[in-house]
Amino acid sequence: MVLPLRNAFDHKHSLFIEGGTQNLRWGVDASYNAANGVMKGSGRDRYSVGFSLDYRMKSLQVKNTVSFTHSKSKESPYGSFSDYTILQPYDTPYNDDGTLRKRLSFSKNSNLREANNPLYEATLGNYTWSAYDEVSNNLSLNWYLTDYWTVRGQFSVNRKYSSGERFIDPLSSKTTAAPNEGGHNLGDLYVDDGNSLNWNANAALYYTRSFNKHNLNLSVAWEASSGSSDATNVHYRGFPSGQFHSSNYAAEIYEKPSRTEGTSRMVSAWATGNYTWNDIYLADFSVRFDGSSDFGSKQRWAPFFSGGLGVNIHNYEFLKGNEMVNKLKVRASYGRTGKASFPAYAATTMYEALFDEWYATGFGAVLKALGNNNLTWEKTDKFNVGIEMQFLNRRLTVDADYYHDKTIDLVNDVSLSQTSGFSSYKDNMGEVLNQGFELQVRGEVFRNRDWLVALWGNMAHNKNKIVKISDSQRAYNLRVEQFYQNSANEEYGRYNAQYAVPISQYEEGQSLTSIWAVKSLGIDPTTGKEIFLNRDGSVSDTWNATQEVAVGNTEPKFNGSIGFNAAYKQWSLFAAFQYEWGGQEYNQTLVDRVENARMQYQNVDLRVLTDRWKQPGDIAQFKDIKNADSATMPTSRFVQDKAYLRLSALTLSYDFNREWIKKYLGMNMLRLEASTRDFINWNSIRQERGLSYPKSWTVDFSIKAQL
Repeated sequence: MVLPLRNAFDHKHSLFIEGGTQNLRWGVDASYNAANGVMKGSGRDRYSVGFSLDYRMKSLQVKNTVSFTHSKSKESPYGSFSDYTILQPYDTPYNDDGTLRKRLSFSKNSNLREANNPLYEATLGNYTWSAYDEVSNNLSLNWYLTDYWTVRGQFSVNRKYSSGERFIDPLSSKTTAAPNEGGHNLGDLYVDDGNSLNWNANAALYYTRSFNKHNLNLSVAWEASSGSSDATNVHYRGFPSGQFHSSNYAAEIYEKPSRTEGTSRMVSAWATGNYTWNDIYLADFSVRFDGSSDFGSKQRWAPFFSGGLGVNIHNYEFLKGNEMVNKLKVRASYGRTGKASFPAYAATTMYEALFDEWYATGFGAVLKALGNNNLTWEKTDKFNVGIEMQFLNRRLTVDADYYHDKTIDLVNDVSLSQTSGFSSYKDNMGEVLNQGFELQVRGEVFRNRDWLVALWGNMAHNKNKIVKISDSQRAYNLRVEQFYQNSANEEYGRYNAQYAVPISQYEEGQSLTSIWAVKSLGIDPTTGKEIFLNRDGSVSDTWNATQEVAVGNTEPKFNGSIGFNAAYKQWSLFAAFQYEWGGQEYNQTLVDRVENARMQYQNVDLRVLTDRWKQPGDIAQFKDIKNADSATMPTSRFVQDKAYLRLSALTLSYDFNREWIKKYLGMNMLRLEASTRDFINWNSIRQERGLSYPKSWTVDFSIKAQL
């Protein structure tokens, strides 16, 4: 049998050339990146070219950079890895005569129909590709008016064209038309086209002056940006064969083509300033005024501010020149920031024109999206105190920060009754508190003429708490409860896995990242049913949505990274690890692929049988298999403590002697480098990869040279 997996070889190349005179510099760069997927026939090619020009005349500097990028990706004709692993192990892809089967006999798809044979599909004309072309231009200006005054400006524009096609062969079992509908409708072609235009313009005036022991920096600035995009999707149907896949051969345009458009604009003005006296006392401030078209017509503008103070204690006379304490800085700041974290037009009520019908008064329109003209900025009041320290001739650095952030006017979705014709709309609601600390440490363990060994690490702790919820959020909680109660009408979510997924809820004193479920006492050894602990302390074998509580939190107690740098002459080694500890995770994969696995239709994990309750007296992790067709509702039984350690980067490099390569090769720099990542990946929660995607490692080799 042909194996769809492979070990792939990727390669990338880049080149930069510059030259010119003292007043006029130019540069040309080019790059090419070829990446191949682990599934045969999949990959992505990307290349880019650019040109820069830097002109300087006395006090004026003008720089312009233009670049072009092309990228094209294609999917494997063999499909995805999971297309094979979910198949029943006793299925065969071949008929008795050795030909490939179109459909398999035992494996079923999501519609409980005979599953497709992925090896057969690979022999057809199916294909999927996507591509984009991107052009960018960045123009900047620096004008040094006097020794104290400077004008800076920038204008950048980006244009992107994207396209894609997905074709399904008429002989494929994936066609939208059934064979009994008529052969002329078999085969599908999906065509996507889109483009976007984004630009940004800003201008600023800076004043910098030092006199006696005073140092002053002031600036005023203005910025405007705009982003617009549109996309068109067309579905063609009915093709004579897989070889004739152009839209010209399509029998029909299936359903009406869709088109989406969006535009977002933002304007800002701000002023900043900082002052230092004798490099000991520091003060800074900023005020800004932002306006965004994403908000309601009544709330588009909002003011924001920040201010801070600091003291360089190490510059006091009693610490100057101290070999033990090289830096000791204390600082504090307070300010308000704003955020718009939702798609364009979320605050706008929109209508869709009906061009298929004509009325006596003209064309009609229907309400498409419910907006909120009063939607305003999400605001966060931030307070921070920190300390920066260096000791032992700067060989040990320690930075620590404590923050207290309160978010008000939190932007969220408000659920509506389905009778309204809409599921939700955006509104400002609730208050959330985030507080925690961040710690960074770096130390040189050993240093001499040939050796350098340094260790570093950082740690962060954050705790969020819902301070206040709105009436809309209380209504949302009731909607969640009603959603789960609907499962009772379907025999606890029979054949409906959507009820097995925990849904976030809002409760004052709880966290935004809480996991909501019913507390579980495990599987009853006598019956094989799950036993639940209700809010009042009573016990039941019936799941009830009204008994859901916060049973865990996905936010870790601590997270960060650790690593080291080691160098010996021209050799250097860098390693970085990411870690997380103290949070929880709802093991949804364990629910879907083990407890709720439907082994009569697909291949399943061995634990479906080995760890399941079978007879009275069994101490088991999973419920009686007789109930496997009923979705397991959110339960604390699948909340697991999460901790992990991952090798995020490992790099070994060698730098050739600069004098040698300059003399014999005419180069300024020549470096050999090898790197990898994710080679070490320990997790307290079992990573369920076997039926989704294979574990893979990437090793990169590179040569960097500078002439």
